[in-house]
Amino acid sequence: MPEFEYKTEVLTSMVGRDKVRIDDLDDVLEQHGKEGWELASLALDANLQGSKDGHLLVFKRAK
Repeated sequence: MPEFEYKTEVLTSMVGRDKVRIDDLDDVLEQHGKEGWELASLALDANLQGSKDGHLLVFKRAK
């Protein structure tokens, strides 16, 4: 059975803007993709306790 490792990233909008720029999302996906990470899940407008709220991205890759 394959084993995976996971990594999370939170994208937050800048002050005064309601939405994350698509270029910001593209940059994060490209960066992690080059390191072998695959986007496994995306939770929009996640309410994260103890951290800034934002869009939660969960990446996975084989160990």
